[in-house]
Amino acid sequence: MKSTDTFTLGTLDGRLNRAQTQIVIERLRRAHPKALFDMVTVADPTAHRERAMELYSTHSPAEVSFLQEQLLDGKYQIVDLCAEDLRMPMPDGLAIAAVLERDTPYDALLHKQGIIADDLPEGTRVGVLSHRSQTQISMLWPHLKPVLLRGGTVAALTTFLQQDEVECLAIPAAIGERLGVQDLVSEIFFPEMMLPGAGQGLIALLARADDTQTIAMAAAVDSAQSHQEMLGELAFRERIRSDQDCPVGVLAQANDDNLIITGAIGSRSGCAPTQAVVKGDARAAADLGVRLAEELLQNTSSLIDLLEADFPDGLPDDHADPFGQEREPTLKEGVLEELEPDDDEDDLDEYALPRDDL
Repeated sequence: MKSTDTFTLGTLDGRLNRAQTQIVIERLRRAHPKALFDMVTVADPTAHRERAMELYSTHSPAEVSFLQEQLLDGKYQIVDLCAEDLRMPMPDGLAIAAVLERDTPYDALLHKQGIIADDLPEGTRVGVLSHRSQTQISMLWPHLKPVLLRGGTVAALTTFLQQDEVECLAIPAAIGERLGVQDLVSEIFFPEMMLPGAGQGLIALLARADDTQTIAMAAAVDSAQSHQEMLGELAFRERIRSDQDCPVGVLAQANDDNLIITGAIGSRSGCAPTQAVVKGDARAAADLGVRLAEELLQNTSSLIDLLEADFPDGLPDDHADPFGQEREPTLKEGVLEELEPDDDEDDLDEYALPRDDL
C-alpha cells in the first residue's frame, strides 16, 4: 500500500453513526498508519416519521438500503453497519470486506440510580428495542412492564433520559459503549439470563465486490472468529425471520476451529423460550445457523411462538390452538437436546476470556 492511498467511509449524520465510523477509522489507521481515511457524511433521505415507526438498533432498513446504494454508486469505498441491522444475502455487487473484533455481545440495563432488574419496584417500565427483549424480560421479571420503543437506540436513549415514558432502558451493551453511557449501566444480561439479538456487538465493513484494493486493505482488521460468529447468527435469524418483529435470540461463540451457536424463540405469552444448541466446524458457520433454525422450526412450541409474533392481538378463535397441543410451561421441558454434545462446557464462556484472534 502506498503512503498516499486514501479511503473514504460513508456514514449518516448523527451521534451514534459518527461515533461508530470513527471507531472503524481508528482501527484502520492502526493497521495502516500510512494510509488516509476520511469520513463522508451523506444526507439521509428517509422520512423521520418512517424511522420512528420501525424497530432497529442503529440504522433502519431504509437507511441500510440507502447506504448500500450510495456505496454501489461510488460515493465512498466503505460503509460500516451494525451487524444486527444487516440483512442477508448481500445485495448484488457488494461484499463483506471485514468484521471487526467483537465488542460486548450482551444486553445492558440502564438505570439512573443503578438499580438492577431484581430490585426494581413492581410495575417499573423498562424500555426495550425489540420483541426479543420484551419477551425475555416479561418471562424473567414478570413484575416489570416492558415498553417497546421504536426509532432506534438514540431515540430510545432520549426517551429514557429526557421523558417520563420509562424508568430504565435495555439496549445492546456495545451500543451503550459507543454512545458513552457506561455510567448508566446497572446490569449486564449474560446469555444464561437473556440471549442477545443476532449480530450484537459486531460491526461489518461493506465494500464493492469488484474493489479489490479496498477489500485487501480491510482484511487487516477482519477478525476470523467474529466473522464466523456473525455469519452463523445472521443465517439463523434469516432462516426463521429477518425482522425485529420476531422474538428470536442467538449467540455464536467461535473457539479455535469450532463454532457453538445457541438459539431460542421466545413467547409473547410468558412461556419459557424454546432453545437449542448446535456445534460444528466454524468454516460452515452459515450452514450451522440454518441447521439450528430448522431444528427449532420443527418444534411445535416454536411454531406457536412465531404465530404469536404474527398475531400479537391473538389468533382467530377458530385457530386459537392450531396444533391441538398445550404449550410446555418450563424451560427445561422446552429445550431441545444439544445436537453434538461436548464435555467441554468452558467453550460456552468464551466471552469471559481474552480473545487472541487479532
